[in-house]
Amino acid sequence: MKKLLLISSIAAVFVLAGCTNNNAQTNSVSSKTVEVTGIRKSDLNAGSENLPVVEYHAPAPVPGKVKGFKKSFVTAPPMIPHSIKGMVPIKAGKNMCLSCHMPQQAKALGVPPMPKDHFVDNFEGDKVKPKVAGSRYFCTLCHAPQAKVDPVVENKFESLKAKQGL
Repeated sequence: MKKLLLISSIAAVFVLAGCTNNNAQTNSVSSKTVEVTGIRKSDLNAGSENLPVVEYHAPAPVPGKVKGFKKSFVTAPPMIPHSIKGMVPIKAGKNMCLSCHMPQQAKALGVPPMPKDHFVDNFEGDKVKPKVAGSRYFCTLCHAPQAKVDPVVENKFESLKAKQGL
């Protein structure tokens, strides 16, 4: 009985020592900070007001007068073919994109209208709404301004169709 008690006590000491040592290592790792940098040069949690503003070498493209770039893949969201200067940040109750791209206005202005799926609320059982669904309201989450500029990072994307020669 004394042997069992002695062995149990020694095992308990080793377990506690291991836990203490492990906590010390965990604390030393978690106290280190890692600086994440990228193209955006701002906090990743920052809103659309911190999107990089494209500096155009010629006059900025005028909405409705520029042809959009070809999509890289079928389901890619289209790029914004004009400057967004003065149109961001997009906030609740203030979205400059809607003034031209709502279906009624878009037809009159000759610009691409928002597709019907932007009016489907995925969070409410796929109900079709008369206004833009909340999940689609902040356009710059999916759509980015296009510009012919020198890329910061080389893009080597190749579509599946291009690889297959289609």
